[in-house]
Amino acid sequence: MIKLHQYPAIWGLPSLSPFCIKVEMFLRKKNISYHVIVEKNPARGPKGKMPFIRDGDKVVPDSSFILQHLANTHTTSALSALNNAQGVAFQKMIEEHLYFILLYSRWIDPRGWEVIKKDFSSLFPPVVGTPFLHFLRRRLRSQAYLQGLGRHSQEEVYLLGKQVMTALSDFLGDKAYFLGEEFTTLDATAYAFLITILKQPIPSPLQKDLLSHANLVAYCRREEALCFPEFAKGVTS
Repeated sequence: MIKLHQYPAIWGLPSLSPFCIKVEMFLRKKNISYHVIVEKNPARGPKGKMPFIRDGDKVVPDSSFILQHLANTHTTSALSALNNAQGVAFQKMIEEHLYFILLYSRWIDPRGWEVIKKDFSSLFPPVVGTPFLHFLRRRLRSQAYLQGLGRHSQEEVYLLGKQVMTALSDFLGDKAYFLGEEFTTLDATAYAFLITILKQPIPSPLQKDLLSHANLVAYCRREEALCFPEFAKGVTS
């Protein structure tokens, strides 16, 4: 059985990290047996972050490499060249662009930071929690600045988020899944980020923009009910 090492659950989500949710959703959709091992210290991961899996004697870190490994060893479906290209492009938009907008809403926007301080501190020992969160905030602000998004104004950051939500909504349209009628790794990625934005108790323009797209909200509700019924109660509406 696969062992999934990931950050703890919070806010009615299976994990505080969308990258962890992404892997667990794929495991559930593909009916792959697994066991969760909750980790609070990212240094325990082979690359200093979560998630990672143990599949027999093989250790696989990083959510993208995990899904690639699972797709190669536990599933048989294949995409057309066009769908594969579309999937890769949208996954990169989500994981390398929307990610930093989500990071901004949590750690840099003062509204998000107040929620993070209150809710994440309980995940660590009292003496360690608050100083560690302040250290992590400084580190993430630096990452966002070096990446470029952290140099923008708050209004500009959320404008970029609005563009991403519109692109995702337009691409999904009235399809069951982002690439058609079949679940793919793109859906694992998109769902993980969308449900995180939808359910985290941070009233940001990013969440407001998501709520304005009925098809994205319906997609989240449907997939949560199918894949994570134990967490489905309390989806933001």
